[in-house]
Formats: sequence, structure tokens, C-alpha cells
Amino acid sequence: MLEGLREVQSRIAEIEAKVGALRRMSSAAGFAGLVEGALAAASASASTPLSADRAAQVERLRDYMRSRLFNPELAAHAADFAEAAAVYGMDWRLGVALATVESSGGKYCFRPYNPFGIMGKSFAGWREAIWEVNRLVASYGFGNDLRAILRKYNPSGGEAYIRKVLGEMARV
Repeated sequence: MLEGLREVQSRIAEIEAKVGALRRMSSAAGFAGLVEGALAAASASASTPLSADRAAQVERLRDYMRSRLFNPELAAHAADFAEAAAVYGMDWRLGVALATVESSGGKYCFRPYNPFGIMGKSFAGWREAIWEVNRLVASYGFGNDLRAILRKYNPSGGEAYIRKVLGEMARV
């Protein structure tokens, strides 16, 4: 538990340092500098090896997505599901459970690259959608109170919807 807390604190410090660097860069070099800095930060984090816990989460997500016959293009983003959840402090199983319930794992999307049923929203790609759903549920301010998150996420779904999403999370 304490090791996990240290890992979270370390990740927060990394993010704060990147945000500070981006702020300094944006004021010094304008928008172009901001974009270049963001791309550099993204490629640096993409090449950072996963922790053992995160690697295990990614493997479990991959296994689950294979078992549920996810859209293969979406399933290729298992690491994004785990990373976005970690950055936003969300349960790492929630995104894939929502995608399963809302679009049968990205097979039947309401809008382009939107496996989560976020109304009126199209995305440029799967990664953008994955990060947005984590940002969205984190913005509710419920922490990892899954019932409160799911009531707000789909107010008309009721208890049946909550049970369905929680059931999928349990299968991961």
C-alpha cells in the first residue's frame, strides 16, 4: 500500500514538472513551443517502461478485451486505458467496462471513436476518447465511488446499468 502511494506521489511530481515546463515553454516560444513540448512529453512517457503493477493491469485488460471480442483497434489501446486511469486517479477497469456496456467494446459506436456513449461527442481517435472518459469521470469529484460515478454518467440507467457496469469490472 505504501509503495503504491509512493508511486502515485512520484507520478504527480512528474506531471507537475511537465506542466511547469510546458507553461515556461508556452510563454517563451508561443503556441508552437507548447505543442513541441507536449509532443516531447508524450513520446518520453510512451518510452517509459511500465511498472510491474501497471504491466499486470494492461495484460488483464488485454485478456478481458480478447474474451469480450473488442474492436481490435480499440483493444490495441489497453495501455492507454491503464495509464489514463492512473493519471486521473480512476479505477483502471472502469473505462473498458463502460466501453463494453455502451458499445460492445467499440464495435457499435454512436459517434466516431466514441465507445463510451458520451452523447454528441466524436473523437479523432481511440486514445483521445479513452483519456476523455477518464478526465470526465474524474471531474465528477466522486473519487472512486463507482456507484456515484455511474449514476452521474448515465442518470437514466438506474440500478440495472450500475450492476451491469460493475459486473463487467468484476470480470476484468
